[in-house]
Amino acid sequence: MDKLFLRLLRSFDPVLSKAGVDTGQLHEILRVKLMMDNRRPRTLFAKRRASSGNVGNPWMLMFITMLMGFFIGLLLFFTNMPLAGHTFYFTIFMVLMCFTLVTDFTTVLIDTRDQYILLPRPVNDRTIAVSRILHITIYVLRLALVQGLPGIIMAGIADKNVFSSLLMLIEILEATFLSILIVNLIYLAMMRSVNPQRFKDIISYFQIAFSTLIFAVYYLLPKLIDFKVLRGMDLLSHWWAYILPPVWIAALNGAVIHASQITVVIAALAVLGLVTPIIGLWFVVKVLAPGFNRKLAALSTSESVETAVKVKKEYKEDFRDKIANIVAPDPVENAGFRISWKLAARTREFKMKAYPSFGFVPIMFLYFTLSTGKGMTMGQKMAKVQGGASYVFLVYLSTIVLSTILTYITQSEKYKSAWVYYALPIGQPGKILSGMYKAVVTLYFLPFVIILGIGMSIVWGPQVINDIILSFFICVIYGILMALFAVKGLPFSKPVMNKQGGGRAISSLVTLGLVGILGFGHFFIVKWETAVWLSIIPVAAIAWTMLHYYGKTTWDDLESYEEYEVEKPKTIKKPIYKTK
Repeated sequence: MDKLFLRLLRSFDPVLSKAGVDTGQLHEILRVKLMMDNRRPRTLFAKRRASSGNVGNPWMLMFITMLMGFFIGLLLFFTNMPLAGHTFYFTIFMVLMCFTLVTDFTTVLIDTRDQYILLPRPVNDRTIAVSRILHITIYVLRLALVQGLPGIIMAGIADKNVFSSLLMLIEILEATFLSILIVNLIYLAMMRSVNPQRFKDIISYFQIAFSTLIFAVYYLLPKLIDFKVLRGMDLLSHWWAYILPPVWIAALNGAVIHASQITVVIAALAVLGLVTPIIGLWFVVKVLAPGFNRKLAALSTSESVETAVKVKKEYKEDFRDKIANIVAPDPVENAGFRISWKLAARTREFKMKAYPSFGFVPIMFLYFTLSTGKGMTMGQKMAKVQGGASYVFLVYLSTIVLSTILTYITQSEKYKSAWVYYALPIGQPGKILSGMYKAVVTLYFLPFVIILGIGMSIVWGPQVINDIILSFFICVIYGILMALFAVKGLPFSKPVMNKQGGGRAISSLVTLGLVGILGFGHFFIVKWETAVWLSIIPVAAIAWTMLHYYGKTTWDDLESYEEYEVEKPKTIKKPIYKTK
């Protein structure tokens, strides 16, 4: 398939040459990059342990992708209006393409390892920029063709025209190129306007926000949309439809297959969809590509070209240091507190895995809220929720944040740096663990609960404050139980684990069950304000006692990083020397 893409690419050599791209160098760079892609195992299915040599079945991945494409293709039969059906199809198709680009684009477009090979060679910036764009294009085209294959077949069935399937292939290619162009423009424009370190942070937060958006769309959109209205919707009667790329793509089907319904507007939109990727590629090459190589070099060193001479500044304590001195007065515990929040604030991998959970909690609450009361209007559902005690469920649902942060705050790709813990004269590592847990609760979980509490007080009234306090301490107990039985690791001291062991999963379920019992007990006494206030004192005392016990964890209770080594060192036999 790679050879086919490279041969098709040669037909664009005249256009690329006029844009200042060395086509000979371009084809050679792409050939080597694609060869390296085929040799590299898919990290999505890679295992940390060497004993399990499976790296994922590409045929199974292809089957899952085609199955996803089949369900998206059902939208072509959703309405009797072909323009609307194709618009809905390509909206989801392009969202999935953009999501794939966002997750993979950083490792492909911003991969600076090949700079050591290309920089000493006479390769211009435009050739390198176009090679990266075409590399990700070919990578995504593989996915697009597999995902779009069911849609190609189903388009012919929906329109009862074989030529519609061939046109659908052109539309899928058009949607893929537009998705690539959109993400390209965003990434390259940011690279020209912000410094390298800031650019990396923006990309990380963009990926977090985008994954949260996808989660919200998947769960909430079907609950918020009236599909009966969508089936009879006339898209072109709304002004905003004219600026949506999926409408441009869908217009091609309306202009060619349904020629009897063609208008000047539909024809113009179809032409716009065909011309936009070409104009966008020219804009990227001519405007954004110059200086591309220099920006990548700056990214690799996390310094901009105009970096000023660094002046050594005296460290000043911020509010988190003051919080650490108050919450963790013990020196060792204070060190555990500080190293936890500092490493968590600086580690992008931790942010990418932990921060989306903050958005998942309100989304899941809205999902469960909208799922109740079938036949009710939106106003009736919200009135029912406001009149009940479902706010208790919202606070306990926030344990997703606590469990996610506790899981990932002990994991790191650079876990071998944890030797420093064992080199320090620390007799009781439990103090580091209690400092870590206090950092998680104080800097992440407590602010999140306070924000939820403010919103709950506005919706349900100030009488819910005692319920928020009680549920907070119960969640703290859950976090300590999870840390005792499921985490068992110092901050950022263990390798990234893809799955839990059986015993650890059982411990997590038992812990969740115990907290669930406490939560149901809280739900039954929620009507009695005095009982809730009185329950806070013993629950808080239990939480403090458990945290004190957690601080007495010994070295024997911990799981060291050596237990997770990917490859154990082989035993070296002592050589036997024979004497003559």
